[in-house]
Formats: sequence, C-alpha cells, structure tokens
Amino acid sequence: MAGVKVSIPRELESFLGFRGVSLLIKGLPGTGKTILALSILKRLSGVEGFYVTTRIRPQNLVEEYPWIGDALPLDHIVDASKSIFSRTTPKRGVERDFCFLKYSDKPSFIGELYELLRGRENLLVVFDSIEGVQEATSERIYLDLLDFQRELGLRMIFVSEYEDERGLDYLVDGAVLLKREFLNGELLRVLQINKLRGIPCKKCSYIFTLDGGVFKHFEPFKIQPPLEKKRFEPLPDSETHFSSGSRDLDNILGGGYEKGSTVLLEVGKNVVRDAYIYFVMLTAANFLSRGRVAIGHPSLGVSVEQVYSYFLQFLRGENADKAIVLKEGLMRGKTRSELAKEFLQTYGETISKVEPEGCGVAWGVDSLINRYGHHLIPILEQAKFETQNKRLLAIWMIKHGAEIIDKVASMADYHFKIEERGGVFLFHSLKPRTGFYVIEVDSSRGYPELKLLPIV
Repeated sequence: MAGVKVSIPRELESFLGFRGVSLLIKGLPGTGKTILALSILKRLSGVEGFYVTTRIRPQNLVEEYPWIGDALPLDHIVDASKSIFSRTTPKRGVERDFCFLKYSDKPSFIGELYELLRGRENLLVVFDSIEGVQEATSERIYLDLLDFQRELGLRMIFVSEYEDERGLDYLVDGAVLLKREFLNGELLRVLQINKLRGIPCKKCSYIFTLDGGVFKHFEPFKIQPPLEKKRFEPLPDSETHFSSGSRDLDNILGGGYEKGSTVLLEVGKNVVRDAYIYFVMLTAANFLSRGRVAIGHPSLGVSVEQVYSYFLQFLRGENADKAIVLKEGLMRGKTRSELAKEFLQTYGETISKVEPEGCGVAWGVDSLINRYGHHLIPILEQAKFETQNKRLLAIWMIKHGAEIIDKVASMADYHFKIEERGGVFLFHSLKPRTGFYVIEVDSSRGYPELKLLPIV
C-alpha cells in the first residue's frame, strides 16, 4: 500500500515534528478522528508509533485501513479494550501479532504502558479513545498520562468524542476539532486548529476528505504551470455523450454530457477565473482537437485574446483556428431589442453552417445580460432549441447574483455551481444532484487537467 497518499496541514506536521508534545483530536462520531490519527502515524517519517485502541479491535483496524501496515507494525497496535480482561493470556502477550494490555486499574495500566515503551526513542503514542481508558481506570487518567508523556519526552495524541471545551483542552499543547458541516444540503468536512503551541498558524481551518479511507486536506487553490508544454490529448466521445475534456467530470456525469444538452455553470462569490474557466476551455479544447468547431462569447473578465492564447498554447494551429468568437455590432443609436435581434441573427447564421453533433457553444451569460438585459431570454431559448435540434452542446456561464439565474436554470439540462470556502473552490451539481468536489488543476502532463476530488 505504498502508493496511498495522505496529507495533513503543514502547521500540524510542524507541531508534531517536536518531541514531547501532546495533541488532542476531538469531534463527534463519524468526523474522521481515527483516520486522522492513523494518517499522522503514516505521514511522520522516522517516528516509532504505537496505537492504543480501546474501541476498535486491532484486526478490524488493519482490515479497514490496510495501508497503515506500512507505518505501524502489527505488534505496535495495542488492544487495551475492556474485553481483554476475560482473556487467559499473559499480561502482555501477542495474539495474531497484536499486542495486548491487561489492567484492572490506573496504576496497572500505567505500569503496563511503561514496560511496553521503555528504552524506545522518538515515540508517538495514540490513545483512541481516551474515554475508553477512563471508563476502566480513572476519570482523570489523562493527567497521569500527560505526566508520563513529559517524563519520557514522547509525543502523545488523545482522540476524544466531544466538541466543546473541557479540562483536557487546557492541558495539552495542541488541539484540533473535526467537524461535519452542510452547505446547500451537501457534506463538508472541516479541520479547525484551536491551538498548536509554538507554531504560528496562518490558516486555522482546512477542508478535508476521507476518500479512500485516508486523510487528505486541501490547501488554497493554486495552479502550477507545466514544466514543458505539450499538446492537449482529447478524450473520446461516445454515441450518446460528448466528453467534457476532464476524466473526473466525465466519470461524475456517467460518461460526459448528453448530446443536445445545455449546461449552466453558476459561479459563486469570490471564485477566481482560473477555478471555473477550465470547465469551459477543456470542453472546447476537446471539440477543437477532434476537428469540431467551438463557438464562444467570453464571460466578463475574459478577453478574446485570452481565449485564443489558451488554445494556441495547447492545440495545433489548424485546430485552434476552428474556434469562433461571436462579434457584436456597435451599440450606437440602437435599442437593446435591436441589438438582441442582430446577435441572434449572427448566431443563427454561424450555427447553420455547423454539421449535426459538430459544435460546442460556450457563452458568458453575465456579459450578455449587461448588453441585452431581459431581451437575452429569447436568445437563450432559441439557442437551446438549436442545441437540441442539432445535438450540439451549449455551456452557459453566469455569475452569482444575476436576477435571471432561476429562469436560465429552468432551461438547462445540467446545473453546476462553484463556490469558495477558505481559498478552496468547491464544485457540485444541482442537476443532477451530487456532493461537493474540490477543484484542482494538474499540469503534470504538460497541459491543464481538471481534477475533481470528492468530499466523503
């Protein structure tokens, strides 16, 4: 399981780089505390870890998280559950290579733990959960464990199932809270740093996922340009669907966009251009790379020059030349109604030359609203008809706050929304309904690829 990748916030990793520190991981059941604790053990290199479990049997732990074996030997998984009292094994025997502690009170527990850990260096001990130990020993055994931790100079992590502040919060060196939140009815997972003694925290909360049974946090959105630019590699279409140009989005949609469909991409507040533009540009690049036409009208903040510049970077010249940006007439002396009729005529003439299934259309609806106002609705209705009739694909972008969003959304076959949370950009679909995905752009192949990582 060496290929399993975990990530934890750099502040937390720096904090645990010091010996002799204590950390509290708290949160309600199901928030990911056990996975975070195991991911820390895997992430910290050169540290000898012990995992003292009171609520999950070691065998179940290994079966559920097989990747932990790379960082945690089986005999470092310590069963300290109450059920061990009934065993007829030696005090600290090994069954199936796991380690067992037998204790009846606080002194015997501390003594057994000392025997297990003495003579070892650079240790990290996790108690999951501290409540399980307290039930069988003492309500405030964490005081003795903290004394024990300071005496031996080891790192210690307590896992606990509460959200509010209690006595332990004030005694440990660091505390993090894991939470489940809901935005528009969909799950978000948040790690909140309450304190990390001695570590400056530039960021106090992180979005994270438990996808694949591992902990992965997300840093604020950032695009790394490719080291060496290469030609865009198109993805295949099917008989019934156009590829979006993104493997992840195609998988989410069950094979891409259905031919003849209209897509509404709603861009939320504080969402930067690079977080949403690839939903459009990669689809257009996929059309152009396969010899089809892409017709567009830029969104606000995107110039015609930027559109062509993108295509020329990653497409062959003859393919990039198939990109058509609709031109608009001068507004001087004309009403919005007259301008709308001119635009619709221009679009109709352009689309009439396109073969069935041979074109993708991308419009910045926000910029069209500025120009045509309520006269835009008939334009969109006609465009949707042409899209269905010729089995084309239309993508309409619209910014948050536009008055006609509900009307446009009712016309769309797909309705996506992109939102910002702490510098991370989140994608989810309202039609069809999906959960949240974190948006990342990967340039390792030499051109931008849109990655959508699920929050689970």
